[in-house]
Amino acid sequence: MEEDKKLKKKKLTIIFSILFMIIILLGSTYAFFTYSKSVSAFTLTSNRIKAEFIEGTNSINITNAYPISDEFALANLDKLSYLDFTVSSEISNEDQAITYEIYLTEDTNNTLDSNYIKVYLTDDSNNKITGPTIYNSLDYTSYPSDATTGKLIYKGNNPGTKSKNFRLYAWIDKDYEQNSVSQVFKFNVNIYAYNDSNKSLKYAFNNSLQEHTTESCLTNIVEDGITYISGTKDCINFNYVWYSGKLWRITAIYPDGTMKMITDDQVAVIAYHGTNDVNFYNDIENSSYMYQWLNEDFLDTLYNYENIIVTDSRWNATNSNASSTDEISTKLSETTMVTAPVGLLNSYEYYMSYKNTSYSNAYLNIGYFWWLLNPYDTSHIWSVFTSGDGNGGYNYLNDSYGCRPSINLKSGIQLSGGSGTKADPYTISGDREKITVGTTLLNTRSSGEYVKFNNELYRIVSIENDITKINKNDYVRDTSNNVLTKQFSTSATYGGGTTDDCWDYYLNNTWYSSLDTSYQNMIVESTYYIGTSGYNYKNAICATADNIVTTKDCEKTTSTWVGKIGLPRYGEMFASQQGSGRLSSSRMWLMNPYDTSIWEVDNYGYGDDVLFSGTFAARPSINLKSNIKITGGNGTKDNPFEISE
Repeated sequence: MEEDKKLKKKKLTIIFSILFMIIILLGSTYAFFTYSKSVSAFTLTSNRIKAEFIEGTNSINITNAYPISDEFALANLDKLSYLDFTVSSEISNEDQAITYEIYLTEDTNNTLDSNYIKVYLTDDSNNKITGPTIYNSLDYTSYPSDATTGKLIYKGNNPGTKSKNFRLYAWIDKDYEQNSVSQVFKFNVNIYAYNDSNKSLKYAFNNSLQEHTTESCLTNIVEDGITYISGTKDCINFNYVWYSGKLWRITAIYPDGTMKMITDDQVAVIAYHGTNDVNFYNDIENSSYMYQWLNEDFLDTLYNYENIIVTDSRWNATNSNASSTDEISTKLSETTMVTAPVGLLNSYEYYMSYKNTSYSNAYLNIGYFWWLLNPYDTSHIWSVFTSGDGNGGYNYLNDSYGCRPSINLKSGIQLSGGSGTKADPYTISGDREKITVGTTLLNTRSSGEYVKFNNELYRIVSIENDITKINKNDYVRDTSNNVLTKQFSTSATYGGGTTDDCWDYYLNNTWYSSLDTSYQNMIVESTYYIGTSGYNYKNAICATADNIVTTKDCEKTTSTWVGKIGLPRYGEMFASQQGSGRLSSSRMWLMNPYDTSIWEVDNYGYGDDVLFSGTFAARPSINLKSNIKITGGNGTKDNPFEISE
């Protein structure tokens, strides 16, 4: 062919160039889970040689990135930004095989040391081609003066009509110590094609993307290799994870690829300890109520946790030695380290979540009281107030605040599913399997998953002896959607009421009768354990609270009530406020006595004991039969399980 003859004479060389950039900023967006799109797909062709760059669901740009390990990156490639491209030729003659080289050219204005840039080239199915490798370790390749120089990452051939698909990743190495100065790294991805050994330039096509950065509204703080997610509520909507029926927030990423998470809301209200012992863990017989509840009762609600979380996590429960609440910003020594599967955030970790903004705007501020991990002094524990302020000197051991458990995901755990927003959180590979509609039983699911019952929202509290306990997520309301308030009963013992003025009577008569018959038939009359607890949550259900066992396995108290509709118990899962802060909440009854008074959770998320004659709201607690099937939904708040017999 005439055109093929011309190719033999011209020593064809083609360069295709595209800008790939990484930007590190202190005060930047959380780039590992976010993408910024800037261009559409495009194709460059010349003399039947083609380089096609494709913008898929992920962006070509990585902006505002943070350091991560290779192990973490490789385990989460589906969350990294990447560049997809194909190199192909349309020359039919095998003698006209095209050699091509993919090389990277660093921008002369870069401020980030290229020794901290990792590059990884795969095919579009993520089969390894080159790397991960440090950018500077690539071979330096010199081209003719009218071409470009760069780092060679791949060399191949395209005989005939063959083509090859590529996917290029880049990230910042875990050894990089981020500081307060903005850092930028950019490089061009060039495809240099030729059909002779001299590489003389005949054709060059240069298409660079315009620089694109995203507006910053938060700070990712790297300290001692740990990346703390830090910033405002409005900005951080990318670190949500749905695991074991609970919504979590990623708060920190460690150099080994493990990630710390905290529940998005209160999951219980309990005292930190009932004695004058501020230690999270001392010994098994004298450990805090908090340690026992987290690592016995709560741990039992996490599905497949042995393969998902770090069961020998180390928690820094060191006394802050604070002289004022400003000392929350003081970095903790490692004097008191506790090994356990589940813990809480300590005072310094909470401070790092809002270091460069205000605590009132902090993304972890939920508008309720909740405990932190470590002591303030010999009599007080750090906690967070409804304003978001971390306080230590006001919170006695027997105060009953909200509990937001924290866990560490193992390195290599894959985050999949959603986009990381609250409405579309990530899921975890290894979590409970999806349902089979019409076959999966409700009693095979996880504590925390949401259920639609009588067209209202409930959460699974526990599953015992195949019976599923659920609590209403909102208060009982009247026909005008106003919160109903009533007195507890006629005494401190549930079940003595005789009129609708008392919750025990109203729920088991008037309210029960208002339910659709099909839902009435799902309820099983059950025994509710309502022991007088004091500050020890185990007394609510256990005969001997000193048993260092889960409340599921302890010897049950003889203080009971038998009936259809109860209330949440002190220390029970989701016996806590489920709203969006004190302004959205009402004081609500719990079911068991403190002594001669009754436990309630006020609108601040604080547990307190009050006289039974007070008038507060209620969230019914129900036990469902063992044969209840799931007929729809996925168990999340926005798509709760639908059920039937």
